[in-house]
Amino acid sequence: MSCYISSGVALGCSDGIGGIKKIYVVGGANGYVSAVQSDATGEITGATVNTGTTIYGFELKRNTSMLTQNVQKNFENGTIFFQQELHAILFKYSQDKRNILQQLSQNDKAQIIAIDQNGVQYYLGQTNGLYLSGGSAATGTAYGDRNGFEFIWTGQEPVPANVIVGDLATVFSGATIVG
Repeated sequence: MSCYISSGVALGCSDGIGGIKKIYVVGGANGYVSAVQSDATGEITGATVNTGTTIYGFELKRNTSMLTQNVQKNFENGTIFFQQELHAILFKYSQDKRNILQQLSQNDKAQIIAIDQNGVQYYLGQTNGLYLSGGSAATGTAYGDRNGFEFIWTGQEPVPANVIVGDLATVFSGATIVG
């Protein structure tokens, strides 16, 4: 693979919106995406999932959740990877959400689809998975404080997250999608 680029990027319009509006966590009995199919640009157009895979949706309020992908390079060692970090906020403490937090905290190879406010679908943890590296369950102090959960997932991948094109039910046709 060449280390040199073959094109540039035009400025484009100022019409982007920040934030994550929804995430989907791959789960279920033996739930895992074992392979993806991509087009010539690397966009994901299809996926192979294990039998029993369910993909669970979590709706997020605007201005609360985010995705970052930081380049981690060691020049002297000649190594590079991309640190993916997803912050997701869920409102209102409940036993069901507490139970989900506990289960997710035990999964060290989570695969997550994050959809930003522009409708772009990112496939996180594609090669190595994500793990719940932090977060909190808090009641707040004042009436206006958040009562709920913060989940922080972290992962190290060889490349930035690929984008998924198409309806999730079509791309992940072997999985059941809930939410």
